Parts: sequence; structure tokens; C-alpha cells
Amino acid sequence: MDKRPVVAITAEDITDAFGDVYYMAKEYGDCVRRAGGVPFGAASFRCIDEYVQAADALIVVGIQNIHPFRYGQTVGSFANVMDVNTAKDDFDFAITAAFLKAGKPVLGVSRGAHVINALLGGTLQRQIPPRIYLNGDGYQDDVAGGYSEVDASYSLYTHGYGYQKIAVQPDSRLYRYLGGEATVNSFHNQACDRLGEGLKAVAAAEDGVIEAFEHETKPIVGVQWNPEHSCEGYEQNDAVFRMFIDMIKEGR
Repeated sequence: MDKRPVVAITAEDITDAFGDVYYMAKEYGDCVRRAGGVPFGAASFRCIDEYVQAADALIVVGIQNIHPFRYGQTVGSFANVMDVNTAKDDFDFAITAAFLKAGKPVLGVSRGAHVINALLGGTLQRQIPPRIYLNGDGYQDDVAGGYSEVDASYSLYTHGYGYQKIAVQPDSRLYRYLGGEATVNSFHNQACDRLGEGLKAVAAAEDGVIEAFEHETKPIVGVQWNPEHSCEGYEQNDAVFRMFIDMIKEGR
């Protein structure tokens, strides 16, 4: 592919102080542009077919939890779906399915990885338990929330906010761009559990939470972290987006 790949990025159809707007974080578009692609936001349910025709690939993004029925589980309690946006679920699942059916590359970032996994029949871990690391002896599960200090260092390990190290499998696409170990940010209380059809885990956090997957034969990748966003302990990194643009150019 000689021309710059055109990449659709899922946006949101929302109402805020300015009225009805389409919203997409600018960071995603900047990362795609720097990586060599041409980004555009996709938010209209009625234009999904046109998005598939216009774009060479899709990036699915977002931070909200998806509704449990999308991966075959019951709600349990109203508190479990307080932050669920079913309209966004409908759009993200529909556009992702359309791009997958067309055989075009798809990258899931953060919530987007959960969408891909659920769409392919996988499940989610609905609440990542906090874990305390005790004097090098490993993790103790199911601890109460809040920070705990051991030897004057923070020892509570969660995925809700901050940064962490992940291990990347040598036989993966990501390895060529991140190496065997990388520092990433973390903003989720949920994670992929059982992976969907054809997906394999290629990166994991120190406590075993799946941080990235790739499809065995198709151009599909998902990452749990937000590589586009800097936070305390983590600097924005275009590597994942460079990998994706290269995937598009390679046609696989």
C-alpha cells in the first residue's frame, strides 16, 4: 500500500453543554497521524457501511464497561451497569462486526479490546481483584481496597489507575515494537478472561491479567492499556499505532 492508510476511529454520539455532538479524544487521531495514517472519527450508526468502504482499518476505543449480556452474563445488580452505555455498545459492536466481516484490520484499545473479545465469544473478568505484594513472596488476593504499605513502599496492586510492567511474548507482533518487557498505564477494573475464538494472549501483567491479544490468523489486535495517553509514570507511546499501520500496509 503506497498511500497513507485511512483509519476509522470509533467516536461517541453524545449530548453535552454544547448540545448534540460527536466526541473522540484527539490523542487517538494524533497517534494515528504520527504513525503514518489518516484518521477520522466514526460515530453515526447509519453510516457503518460507508465507514467500511471509506476506511482501510478500524480502531475501537473507549473506557466504559460493556453490558454483561454481551458476553453471556447476567447483570447481577443495578450497580453493575451504572456506567454502561447501551447505545455505545450497539454502535461499537456493529461497526466492529462490519469491519471483521470485511476482513479489514481491527485494533481494540482499552474498552475496544473488550468489545473484540466479547464479539468473538470471549468473556470478561468483571472486577479485577486488588492484590497485595508482600516482601517478594507473591500476591495475596481478595484484599480490601485502599493503599497498604510494606517496607515504606506502596504494595497494593490494582489496575484502576497508574502504571505497571507487562511481559510480551516473543512470537507476537507486539514484541517487535515493544520488546519483551514494557511499562504501560492502567485504567480498568475489568479485563479479558476467556479469550474469544482465534485469539491468543500475547502480553500479561505481573498478576497474570491479560494485557494484549492477537488473532492467530487475522489482522486483529487488542491492548488493555491506553498507549495514546500520558499519565503519572507513563509517557504516551506511538509503538502500538505504528504496529497497526504496518499491519494495514502489509495487508495482514
